[in-house]
This record gives sequence, C-alpha cells and structure tokens, in this order.
Amino acid sequence: MKALNLMLTLWAAGTALLFAQEKDTYTCGHIYGIVYHESHQDTLPLVHANVYWLNTATGTTTDDEGFFRLDLSASSDRLVADYVGYSADTLTVRPGMHNLAIHLQPDHRHGEMTITGEKPHTHHLHEAEVNTQIITRQGLRTLACCNLAESFENSLSVDVEQSDAVSGAKRIKMLGLAGFYTQVLVEKNPVMRGLISPFGMEYIPGFWIDAIDISKGTASVATGYESLTGQINIELVKPEQAKPVSFNAFQNSMGRSELTFTGATKVSPRVSTMLLSYASYNRQRWDEDNDTFLDMPLVSHLSLMNRWKYSGEGRDGQVGFKILQDRRDGGQAHFDFDRPPSANALYGSRNRIQRYEFFSKAGSALADGSSLGLILSGFHHRQESFWGKKSYDGDEKSLHANLIYEKSGERHTVSSGISFSMAQRDEVYQQQLFATHERTPGVFVEYTYKPVSHLSVMSGFRYDRHNLFGSFYTPRFHLRYQMDALTSLRLSAGKGYRVPHLFMDNPSILASAREVIFQEPLKAEEAWNAGMQITRDFSLGPDRPGTVVIDFYRTEFVQQTVVDLDQNPQAILLYNLDGRSYSNSGQIEATATAVKGVDVTAAYRFNDVRMTFADRLNELPLNPRHKGVLVLSYALPNRKWQFDVTTQYNGRTRLPNTADNPEIYRLAGHSPDYVQLFAQVTRKFNKLELYLGGENLTGFRQRQPILAWDQPFSPYFDSSLIWGPTSGRRFYLGVRLN
Repeated sequence: MKALNLMLTLWAAGTALLFAQEKDTYTCGHIYGIVYHESHQDTLPLVHANVYWLNTATGTTTDDEGFFRLDLSASSDRLVADYVGYSADTLTVRPGMHNLAIHLQPDHRHGEMTITGEKPHTHHLHEAEVNTQIITRQGLRTLACCNLAESFENSLSVDVEQSDAVSGAKRIKMLGLAGFYTQVLVEKNPVMRGLISPFGMEYIPGFWIDAIDISKGTASVATGYESLTGQINIELVKPEQAKPVSFNAFQNSMGRSELTFTGATKVSPRVSTMLLSYASYNRQRWDEDNDTFLDMPLVSHLSLMNRWKYSGEGRDGQVGFKILQDRRDGGQAHFDFDRPPSANALYGSRNRIQRYEFFSKAGSALADGSSLGLILSGFHHRQESFWGKKSYDGDEKSLHANLIYEKSGERHTVSSGISFSMAQRDEVYQQQLFATHERTPGVFVEYTYKPVSHLSVMSGFRYDRHNLFGSFYTPRFHLRYQMDALTSLRLSAGKGYRVPHLFMDNPSILASAREVIFQEPLKAEEAWNAGMQITRDFSLGPDRPGTVVIDFYRTEFVQQTVVDLDQNPQAILLYNLDGRSYSNSGQIEATATAVKGVDVTAAYRFNDVRMTFADRLNELPLNPRHKGVLVLSYALPNRKWQFDVTTQYNGRTRLPNTADNPEIYRLAGHSPDYVQLFAQVTRKFNKLELYLGGENLTGFRQRQPILAWDQPFSPYFDSSLIWGPTSGRRFYLGVRLN
C-alpha cells in the first residue's frame, strides 16, 4: 500500500503547490494550504497533521491529501503545524496570506519510529468533479469478498443479484437499472464487456483488488460513450507496492474452496513484476429446498496474471497478460455431467469458458509540461454451453486503444484524444449463427476550469462512428462547488449510448423455456442522465468524524431495448421503446465514528423505475423500490481484533405476469420484503490474519426459485425469475498472509 499512497499523494502535492501560487482566491475569513515533507527528493504530503492557532483551541487536521482549511483567528496570527516525528513549524500569518505550503523537517532527536494506520473502509473523493466513492482494500476485508461480485454487500451504490437459479451467474445494478448500463473497467481498460458479462464479476478475486472506484451518473468522455448510469473502475494491486509473497485461503460450509496467491519482485530499480493466481473449486452437490435442482453450480476455476511495471524519469509503462479457465455445471442434482445431454433424461447445464487477455499502458511527460498516454487492451473469449435442450456457443475477439493528450495549468486543464474499438463476435444459438462485427473509431475533448479553489467545472464532448448504428454524439458536464469547509455540491448531466447484446443481456433466453420473439430490428440504446450530490462532513467529538451524503439521479431513455416478460409467460418479446422509460434513484448515507473504535454506516435508497410495455407505462419487474443497509465495525484499541456486521433490508419487487400459466405455475404479483445479515470476526497477527464469518445468517431464501421445476422441459419452466437469495446460511473460515 505504501507505494500506491506515494503515487497518489505526489499528484496531490503537485496540485496543492500550484494552488498555493494563486493569490486572493479564498475569502478573507479563511486560510488554506498543504503540509508536506521531502523524502528522497520527492515532495510528499503529511496526512492528518495538526494545524492550529498558537495559544488557542482553534485548529484542524490535514486530509488524506495533506490539505487543510482553517478559519482566521481574531486572537492570534501565529499558525503552528505539528506532526509526530517532525519538528513543529510556527508561521506568522500576515494580511493577504491565504494559501500556504508548510514544509516540516524530520525530528531526528527521537530516532527511528514507525507510524501505522488504516484507511477507512469507504470514502468519497472530495476534490473530484465526478461523484466518486472508493471501497478500499480494508473495506473489502470486512466481508468474505472472494470475488468482485461479493464486494458490494455493504454498499448501496451497487446491487449484486443472481441472474438465474441454474448457472449462479451474478449481475449488478446501479441507479435501479441493469449492470450493462454501467461501464465496468479494470484500471481504465474496458475488458469487462461482451460475452464475459454474465460471469465476469466472479472472475476477479477480491484479494487481487486494491480499490474499487464507483462513480454515479455519466463519467468522463475519455473512457467512452457507454456510461449511462455510472462507472466502476477496479484498481488491482500493483507490482511496486505488493509484498514479495501474499496469499488468501478460504473455505465455506457448502464446500467452496478458494486459494489466491500473489508474488512480486523488483527486477531492477525501475522495473518490477508480479504474478497473481486464483483457484476456486466446489463440486459438492446441495439441494436444500428439495426441488431436485442444485442450489449452486459445481465450479472449477483457475486464473493466472502476470504484470510488469516500468518507472523512469518522465516516463512510465506497464504491460500484463491474463488467462482463465472456468468450468460450471448446474441443473438437476443427479444429472450425469460426464455424459452428453442427449444421453440424460434430466435437466442439466454446462458452461466452459477459456479466455486470454492483455493490457498495456504507457505515459510520458512532454517538454512543455503536457503529457501523452496510450492505453491498449484486448481479449479472446471462447464459450461452449448448453442449458437443458438449448445450446449456446460464443467466440469473441476484441481490441481497444485510447490515446490521451493532457495539458494542465493553474486554472485550466484540457484533455483530448482518439480511440478505436473493434469486436468480432460469433454466437451460435440453437444451431443458428448470430455474427456481429463492430468497429468504432472516436474522438473526444474535455476541458476543466478552476477559476477559484472551491469551484471547478468539467465539460466534455466525444464523437464516435459505429459501423452498425451510425454516429454517437456524447456531451457531458460536471460541476463541483465547495459551499464551505465541510460541505460540497456536485451536479452532472450528460448522454450515453449502448449497443445491445442479445444473449448476454438477457439470461431468460437461456435459463428458461421461453421462446425468443424479435418484433423488429433492435436499435442502439440512448439515454440522458442528470443528478446531484451533497456531501457534508461533521464531528461528534474528538476523533469522531462523520459524513452525510445525499444524491439523486434521473435517467431518461430516448431509445431502449424492451425485454417484455409480461405479455406472454412462455415468450420473451424484444422490441424498441415506443413511449417513456426512466429511472429515479435517491439515496442518503451517513457514516460516523460513534465512539472510539466503532464505525457506523446507515444508508437508505429509493428507486422508481418504469418502462413502457405494449403502450402501457409500468414498473420494471424484479427491481425493488426500497433498500437499506446498516454496517457496524468495531476494532479493539490494539487493532488485533475486528468485528464487522452488515444488515440489509430488501423491499418487495414486482414479479413478471404469469396469469396465463396453469394455476400451479403462477407467481404472486409481488415478492415479499426480507432482511439479510452478514458478520465477520478477524484476528490480526504480525503478518497473518484469520477470519471467521457467516452470510445470510437470517436464513431467508426464495421459495421455489425455479418455476415448474418438476417439469423442466415444459413451456412453463423458468429459472431466471430471481428476486432473493437461493441458498441459506453459509459459514466460512479463511486465512490471509500479507
């Protein structure tokens, strides 16, 4: 973690020193600046340094980037900056001095000392124009968090749902809309797209992740036109910051075993490399609800990644390769997976995936103070599967390139660039070929203006030319206004586009007996998104900080692919939107240190999502309107024991219309609401952590998650109508070396 902190704080220090050169940018009632030190000729900020007026009780501490802001004092003009292990510095503040850069020197009288601390589990970026929440590595460790799909249980910004009761695939939702409207990146590379979508969230182990950046609303135009509701960027552990050897071993009560190993080394002072591996295995058959179907699929998975990093003077670069193999078997518990489906009288599902990825980044600082960066990524994805009597195979090759030029000044930043994406996708469904060859060149420009330190405006525009769907015009706008030292306001608005992917977007096609009916050729999806966020910091007392975040976003579709499950329970009707479709999503979240060592997060979210189905505006099915989360975390003063409890409330949701089915195969109009409980205890040693926990401790599960399970080859069979957990209580034990 140390090297990553240095990289981030270097950027913050440089920005602060630029701001420190401005004059009269703040009101005369405040003073602000940065406290920093120097290490090996690098300028690094000091986090949580004390800054106060001499002989008064008025003071503050620097934030995670070394910044501070303090009211001017009527009784003192002597400002003191103090940090453990450094000599305190006292400055005389004269009229007109509002921006300071305070340099502290190490205090060698105390000899060598080690200062330790932990990042918060989640936090919001106060200086960013885009509404961004960070889930830190520490936050990921408060849950089992074996993979990315299990990393959002204590966050309301992102929902994770099971797409069907056969494959166990996970999908996300943001702002009440399906996860494919959210752009998912891995270190700004769009490798989580296309055929990997149904299972991709499970292919990134939590132990590989350093942080997850969650941005609501439209994102920067530099990353593409696809962010309709938000963006999730996964930052993996870096070679230069990783320990030489780390591993995580996990075992749960339902037979799931996982082992993750990473190793890193410095090849030279400027070159480092890292090997990451991940294996998951569960071939134990469970059928707790006695419906003859497995509660979870039988899984064998292996992932390997190797990445290299070069850091030089004014230049850096990295390159990486990843391979994975995934074997997933589901269906009825007594299905013989060693025999072909035609030789079985039972319902079975088999999914085999092989995938190869590469990615690279290169950046260079130019002589005029600007910079140039190039991002490249690509993959080859091969999938073979069957679901009962339905067969599906897919082969996808993709390449993406993004060239970015940036010029920064004290008040102005201009980013521009060109991009190119190419995807060749061949899908065979029931022996019928669906071939798609996409080519999309694009250009973009983005301008950020900071007239004063408490106001910044970012506007961008990009143009993309899709070979199948024509021109995409994408304008976006973001504003951040620091209302006072504790309150910030963000506004955003913009447009996004998305190309529909028939089979990956709609698990009902494969996981049910429904007939697929295309009523017309499908168009590209297009939507406007606008929203606001207010963040307010507060204090309950010394060392008891808190934050309240309120946001509201509206997504209005101009064009959308309608997946109609209501008109005919034995069919899926696909057609273009003819009418209105929108999502309103509001959320309030409060995080505070209640007492020393006890952190509390309480959040509530309301979604109102409606779409026009057959000329009638109706609530979107399988989409709860209400959800709440309460997270309690307690650590003993010596930090050796930590206790984490997460409670989820999930409101009821409308279910698709099944009135035309026989009475025995009909669903109620709405699901019930329910509560889930997660808990974990962690014991920390010097370099070792033991953790013990439980998931879904309330034991609630959806009754009969598979419609017509007793007649799996009838037209009424449907395993995709999932609104709640399909397995009961689970306990787990794990050990981490780091």
